[in-house]
Amino acid sequence: MAPDDADPTTPSTRTPRPADAATPVAARATPPAPGRREPPTPARRDSPVSTEPPLPHALARAVLGAAVMGVGLGASVALGIAAAELWGLDGFLARLVPALLVTSLVVPTILFLRRRVDGRPLRGIGLVGPLTAVRTAVLGFGVVLAAALVVLGGATAAGWVTWRAIAAGDLLLFLVTNALIALLYEAVPEEISLRGYVLTTLRSRYARWVAIVVTTALFLAAASTSVVVGAGLTRLLGVEPFPWGVVPPGEDPVSYALLLAVFGLMLAYARDASRTASVWTCVGAHLAFLTVNRVVLSARGTGVEVDLASPDVLLLVPLYVGLAIVAFAFLGERTPRPSPRELPRTA
Repeated sequence: MAPDDADPTTPSTRTPRPADAATPVAARATPPAPGRREPPTPARRDSPVSTEPPLPHALARAVLGAAVMGVGLGASVALGIAAAELWGLDGFLARLVPALLVTSLVVPTILFLRRRVDGRPLRGIGLVGPLTAVRTAVLGFGVVLAAALVVLGGATAAGWVTWRAIAAGDLLLFLVTNALIALLYEAVPEEISLRGYVLTTLRSRYARWVAIVVTTALFLAAASTSVVVGAGLTRLLGVEPFPWGVVPPGEDPVSYALLLAVFGLMLAYARDASRTASVWTCVGAHLAFLTVNRVVLSARGTGVEVDLASPDVLLLVPLYVGLAIVAFAFLGERTPRPSPRELPRTA
C-alpha cells in the first residue's frame, strides 16, 4: 500500500518522516490502554475484477457456437447420404446414421469450447445432474404437450381436425423410433449448442431480451447454414446432391422462417422455466414439438390418420407454440433465475 493510501484507522508502523515529527503527539496513533479493546479496522474491498469477455468477444463466441451446429448438421446430412449409398441403408438405419453423426460432431465440440477454450463450467450452459435433467426434460415436454392438446383439442371440437384411425402398435413404434432420431439429430445437439452455449454466452454480457433475440436469429442462421453445407458437401462427395437453398427442400421460406423464429423463442423461454436453468427443459420441449407435429402432419408411418379441414389449420402450430411461450414465461417469472454472470475461469 502506498503511504498516501494508508487506511487512517490503521495504526501506523512506518518510520516517522519529518512531516510526522511535526504532528502533535496526541494526534498520532497510540497503542490502546490496558484492558481497552480497539474497534475493528473496517475491511477494505478490493475492486472486483471482471472475468467476463468483452462484448464483441462474447458475440463472436456465440456466432462460433451456432456455426458449429450449422456446419455439423449439414456435414452429417451429406455424410449420412454417402453412407446410405455406400452401405445400401434405408428406412430407420438411413436416418440413424446422420443422427449419430451430428451428435458426435456437435456436442463434443461445444463441450471443448466451453471447458478448454472458455474455461467455464459445464453447469453454466445448463448441463445439470441426471435426476434434474430427467425432471426438467419432463417439464419441458409436458408444457408443450399440454399446450398442443389444448389447441388441437379445440380444433377437433370445432371440426377442423379429424382423427380417422389410430393403430396402437404402429403409434408406439413410431414414438420410440422418432424419439431416438429426434433427440440425436436435432433436440440434443441443437439445445446444447444454441440454448445452452450460445444463450449462456450472450447473457453473460448482454441484456436478457437481447440474448434471446440474437440466439433466435442465430438459430435461423444455423438452419440455413446446414442446408448450404449439406448441398455443397454432397456435390464434393459425388453422391445424390442435396438441393441448394437456405431452407429445407419443399419449405416456403417465409413460413419456415416465421415458424422457426417462434419455435426458437419458445425454446429460449424454456431455458428459464426451472430453478436450475437446465438445458434439458429445452430438449424436452423440442422433442414434444417434433413429436406432435409429425403425428398430426405426417402423411404416413405414425400409426395415426388425421384429416385437416383446410391448409389454414397449419396455423394451429404457431398458436400452440405461442401458448407454450406464455406458459414457460409464467414459470420463469415464478422461478428465481440464477445470475447470468459467468463464474471465474477455471485453470
